[in-house]
Amino acid sequence: MLRVYAKFQILIILFSTLLLSGCGSAYYSSSTNTGIMTDNPNSIPNIGWQTPDQRQVLSQQSTAAGVQQPASQAPGTAASVPSVAAEAVPAVAHEKIIVSILLPLTGPKSALGQSMLKAAQMALFDIGSANFELVPRDTKSTKEGSIAAAQAAINAHSALILGPVFADDLKAIQPIVSPTHTPIVAFTTDWTLAGNNTYIMGFLPFTQVMRVAKYAQDHGYTKLAVFAPQTEYSDVVISTLQKSSVSVVHINRYPPKQLDLTAAVQDLAKDKSGDAFDFNALMLPLGSEGLRTLVTALNNNGISQNNVKFIGTGLWDDQTLMNSPPLFGGWFSAPDPNLRADFEKRYQENYGAAPLRLSSLAYDATALASVLARTATDPTTAYSSEAITNPRGFAGIDGIFRFRPDGLSERGLAVLEIRSGGPKVVDPAPTAFISSGT
Repeated sequence: MLRVYAKFQILIILFSTLLLSGCGSAYYSSSTNTGIMTDNPNSIPNIGWQTPDQRQVLSQQSTAAGVQQPASQAPGTAASVPSVAAEAVPAVAHEKIIVSILLPLTGPKSALGQSMLKAAQMALFDIGSANFELVPRDTKSTKEGSIAAAQAAINAHSALILGPVFADDLKAIQPIVSPTHTPIVAFTTDWTLAGNNTYIMGFLPFTQVMRVAKYAQDHGYTKLAVFAPQTEYSDVVISTLQKSSVSVVHINRYPPKQLDLTAAVQDLAKDKSGDAFDFNALMLPLGSEGLRTLVTALNNNGISQNNVKFIGTGLWDDQTLMNSPPLFGGWFSAPDPNLRADFEKRYQENYGAAPLRLSSLAYDATALASVLARTATDPTTAYSSEAITNPRGFAGIDGIFRFRPDGLSERGLAVLEIRSGGPKVVDPAPTAFISSGT
């Protein structure tokens, strides 16, 4: 097996930014920051690695510390980052801080797992740590494989587990990992699995909803309706809105597997005050083909971007939707794609292919693990809850993020508008948090 090593000295990067404060939602307390900017200058991300300049400083520090850097390669060659094979590590005492990353490296989900592993390798070369070792473990795209990988991680005395990707796999490993008190930073979006040393790094709907709804309200769209399938995801979207200051005038639901939406849309279209609808913004918390089908039905019944502003969640962060004219002009909140551009370019040059969307999560998780390892004065506390839940957060490839004590994550998001050819940022993402309760 090729083990991935990187060396680094302690470095904390501070930078001036716009700031984030907020208001509560269904799953966040009233003191929680959920996406509203502030001019408070007293709180900034603890560590930043999202820009080329920041990574260059980190690379220079590694070189000064005697870390072997990857050989220079011509653009487009895959050899600039070595491959890593998943292999069990003997359960022996180890001077380095061992972190295991659980990914589907074989099986039907292997394309995603391999893309995420390559992104993790890039993070190690960018901002690795001398006392940090990353060990990939193959979940084999099955729950059984995830259990075996988690057990191997525990046997090897891993101080932290990154992954797995899927909720069912996380459910399967939690009973094994929990008794050891080893923290897990999972890539799933299943917020119900957060807590008890499990931190959810996937993109959650709470902040997305508040960010775009507040932006719409501030721009004159003060009467919001929701038209949503009867799903748990939509339940959370609606609950979040109801606990906010946004005025929700209508909530219309329909069965998630209902194919003909004509009757449901016609019922929504009846909500008029004179010749105009009594709502001027419509939250549509779904994506992909379901969203395209719904928007077509809305347009056929007189509800379009000509008279109502369509808004959505991160489910709209889908390149295939950028070719849907009925959605042009619609707003949604998501990480700023401009921040990802440099990562995607370098990934393409290293591996000759574009990264899959979730690969940036593996990059940021690996970077975070390395940063916390090198800043720890005691290896046993590198991944303490206090370290992982630093309220100042971290600035990664997908923007700023931080973990709450309850295991949920918060992110600084941009507001984007769907346009022909791709989304355009209409309101930049905040680049710092203020401390909770301030």
